[in-house]
Amino acid sequence: MWARWLTVILGAWLFVAPLVLDYADRAARFNEAIVGLAVAIVALLSASFPALRFVNVALGGWLLLAPLLLGYGDTTLPTANDIIFGVLIICASLASPEQPAVRGPRRTAPA
Repeated sequence: MWARWLTVILGAWLFVAPLVLDYADRAARFNEAIVGLAVAIVALLSASFPALRFVNVALGGWLLLAPLLLGYGDTTLPTANDIIFGVLIICASLASPEQPAVRGPRRTAPA
């Protein structure tokens, strides 16, 4: 459960980071807002569909590559933010999902 909520928080940060950190590059602003929103939504949906957490692994991988592929790799702040949060999202998404405890059949007390 903690990994899912951590991923939601990381996604929310990515969504607001361009405003808080005042990114100059338009591609970086747009990319982080869209990916952050997607990460948060997928993390919430993974409560019902645990396999969706692997979508966030892919989104975290995208964050690692985005500065190079979108051309803002020479801008330090968004690039560092993407790399740090990409790694954190991958790690949190790969954390083992919580499994409910398996309980045996109920035993009734002898009368």
